[in-house]
Amino acid sequence: MKRLLILLVLSLLLATGCTTVAVQTNQTPFEVLTSSTVNREGVSVPIHADYILLYYAADWCPYCIEYADQLKQTYTQLKRLYGSSMELVFVGHVNDQSNDDLLSFLDQGSYPFAYLPYEKRAQSGVMELLGEHRFYIPGFLLLDGQGNILASSNGETKDDYVRDRPIYHLQSLLIQDCASCQK
Repeated sequence: MKRLLILLVLSLLLATGCTTVAVQTNQTPFEVLTSSTVNREGVSVPIHADYILLYYAADWCPYCIEYADQLKQTYTQLKRLYGSSMELVFVGHVNDQSNDDLLSFLDQGSYPFAYLPYEKRAQSGVMELLGEHRFYIPGFLLLDGQGNILASSNGETKDDYVRDRPIYHLQSLLIQDCASCQK
């Protein structure tokens, strides 16, 4: 009887010790964005920058393909000048259906920057940030380190579209930041 009781208690302890506890994360959409980015190989690349450029584009867009070399050069120059103060993250297009669509674009241009995987887009809210019925690509949104939108490639109308407006805005902010630095 004593043995049976011990076996019962041990069985109960083993059974309860092996239960899986679901860990619930209460990340904000911006935290999902900054913690979920990866490189083309799928290696995590967390973002800890003062400014983030979100890049919207697609592999079927001729203007996006045409812009590839200029974008890579611009990104390289920005990183050289401002280092970890800024980061560019590719987020794709609203018509993307899978991660393969994003990787196809990145592979086509051999881009050096990270991207937000398709399965994280809904949680991060990157497509909702556009806030406009039609967002022209290639296009950018500039976010500050808290996720606030500082600049957009789009305007009120198609005629207000300026692809590099967020890049110009970023450069002016970073120049001001550098000018106010104590040396």
